[in-house]
Amino acid sequence: MKKISVFILIFLFTINVFAQNPKEIVEKCVSALGGEEALKKFSNYQAKGEIKLAMRGTGELAGKLDAIQSGIKSWRKVELAFGKEIYTMTQAYDGKAAWMDRLGTIVDQPTLNYESDSDHSFFLLFEKDAVLSFAKEKEIEGKRAIGVEVDFKGKKTTLFIDPETYTILEMVYKDLYFGDKFTKETLERSVRYGDYKKLDGVFFPTKMTIYQDGKKQAEFSYSEVNFNPQVAAAKFARPEQKLDLRYREEVIN
Repeated sequence: MKKISVFILIFLFTINVFAQNPKEIVEKCVSALGGEEALKKFSNYQAKGEIKLAMRGTGELAGKLDAIQSGIKSWRKVELAFGKEIYTMTQAYDGKAAWMDRLGTIVDQPTLNYESDSDHSFFLLFEKDAVLSFAKEKEIEGKRAIGVEVDFKGKKTTLFIDPETYTILEMVYKDLYFGDKFTKETLERSVRYGDYKKLDGVFFPTKMTIYQDGKKQAEFSYSEVNFNPQVAAAKFARPEQKLDLRYREEVIN
């Protein structure tokens, strides 16, 4: 009798979920995360915490992370410890150009990668012109997730939403990137979200794990998050740096 009752409850729960349309699922998700105004803070914050970078054949490398997101602009500083030595790397995108400060040398980065990432974010939840449809559901770390595909300006993003809490467990999409071979190619990216916490009216995921073509790239765990920080535009601008020509021949060869 108990087994029958459990089966009926699961069946009724499934019917209730799919009796809703994708728009209703998304609306509940927006509400669960704090509402449309709260969601705008997802792209305007400063966070500090830890980062784990996946290294080919050597496992993971852990370090400290300081990150700023201001609309499509971003800035990130990573500190990695190698014994007593501290390796610092800064990456930034000012909305037009991307750069990296690597051991004191400024190098350009592909803007395409930042542009593609910015087309797939939580802003899609309140984009009125987006077309919504159900995608195949999946299990994520033991949790059932409803798939909602968002088609916006010809680009498709699938959001996997927890039907109990209506939080986003994972976002999956394909887009153009400069890959490891330094050529344009279509890659699948996915971001998993966890450890949601109520911060300043926002239900914010303080853990994010990024995968590319199914392989883990990085994991962010934020211990401190501040929304709408006052950040000068110069923070994202590429520093001017004259080339050190003393070793130019060695670099070329």
